[in-house]
Parts: sequence; structure tokens; C-alpha cells
Amino acid sequence: MRGKELLTAEQRVEFMQIPSDNDWDLGTYYTFSQHDLDIINNHRRDHNRLGFAVQLAVLRFPGWSLSDLKMIPDSALSYIAK
Repeated sequence: MRGKELLTAEQRVEFMQIPSDNDWDLGTYYTFSQHDLDIINNHRRDHNRLGFAVQLAVLRFPGWSLSDLKMIPDSALSYIAK
């Protein structure tokens, strides 16, 4: 038998969401360092750089893989693409 769940279903959904409308959150969590940009630009081909950058960003915040997330807001994708 499982123990008591730590989070409600609603809390779990909120915890796993990517910030979508707050420029401060997007800038804080999805701005890459020069080292990150070097890895993205030097080790990935043109056709998959954005995908690699998105994966790197969501692993950092909220800390989940792409397969765990239901959706990535367009505003987050646009911010990462910049």
C-alpha cells in the first residue's frame, strides 16, 4: 500500500508547468549562458538546435524531461528561440 501523496493532483500540475506569461520567469529560467550557447551552437545541427535548447531549458526548470510535460507554451518557445 502506498503512503500518503505529498501533492494534490492540482498542485502536481502547477508544479510541472512552464512559466508562460511572466517575462521575469522566462528570463530567469530560460536564458542561456555563453557556455550553454556554445554547446547548443557547436554540437547540434541547424535543424535540431531549438529542440536541444528546449530540452536543456525544461530540464533546468521545472526539472522534467519533455516526455513528462503535456505542453510547452508558445511564449516559452519564442523566448528560448531568441
